Amino acid sequence: MDRRRVAICGSRGLGSYLAQAILATGEWDLVILSRTPQPDLTENGIRVKAVDYTSVDSLYRALRKVHTVISVIPDAEAQLNIIDACLMARVRRFVPAEFETSPEHRPLYGGPSDKMTVLVRLNEVSAQLESTVFSCGLFMEYFAPGGWSACGSYSWNDGTFLLDLRHKKATFPVDSSESLSTVVCLTSVVDVANFVAAALSLRSWPPEMKMFGDRLRLSDLLEVAQYVRAREFRVKLITEEEIEYNILRTADWRAQRELQTMRSIISHEYDIGQRDLNARFPEIQATAFEGFLRRCWA
Repeated sequence: MDRRRVAICGSRGLGSYLAQAILATGEWDLVILSRTPQPDLTENGIRVKAVDYTSVDSLYRALRKVHTVISVIPDAEAQLNIIDACLMARVRRFVPAEFETSPEHRPLYGGPSDKMTVLVRLNEVSAQLESTVFSCGLFMEYFAPGGWSACGSYSWNDGTFLLDLRHKKATFPVDSSESLSTVVCLTSVVDVANFVAAALSLRSWPPEMKMFGDRLRLSDLLEVAQYVRAREFRVKLITEEEIEYNILRTADWRAQRELQTMRSIISHEYDIGQRDLNARFPEIQATAFEGFLRRCWA
């Protein structure tokens, strides 16, 4: 019997980790959809198809005979086009580019380009296209040297968010009580990719599947970082009011994304809660935060 085909929309960052994990299962044919040729991938035997994400027809031609589509492109307009192409090509399953905060904890931010429009559309077509959101909290790679940008992703994160382990500094968002008790979940992107690859084998998908490697208070993040780096950190607190003020006056997109992520943290959007994928796939031993930092910084 022919193996079923998975298409990943996006070749960089998380897309490359997902590709490696899916290929490692040996159970799926893989194709990566990209705006541009990716010779480094094709040289390694990975099939790449060039697509135009503004054209539903271009996407439809690339998605024929595909069983599951995984998007790592956060652009809402592109994802809506991918969904339309999936419906035309009779793709069975779709994963939107979410992967961090849990939608059930997220306020309904407005705006036509907001990712919530993608989730609304998926709900509308759920009878024709099964979908799920993989919630995992913050990527631990945000705290590696160079941050998520150093992992092949075009990102706002350069390794100084919350914890600047190189310079032994910390900046934490706090509510009016100025407490560091806010909880965040964290997962290494390697574990995220392994859980997603394992979940491809499930017969049916619920609307959301959750995972994490650690669930810690902000004060615990600081304690672990100081222990690993064997030095007390200089700590700065930024209040919710300061975050909102700076969001309004800051034009730099990297600073905007950092501030918006801080706002989401104190809104408890990164507290995933239960981790059903960890329980379902116990053979995947998710990395704890201290172990991850030790590997990067000790």
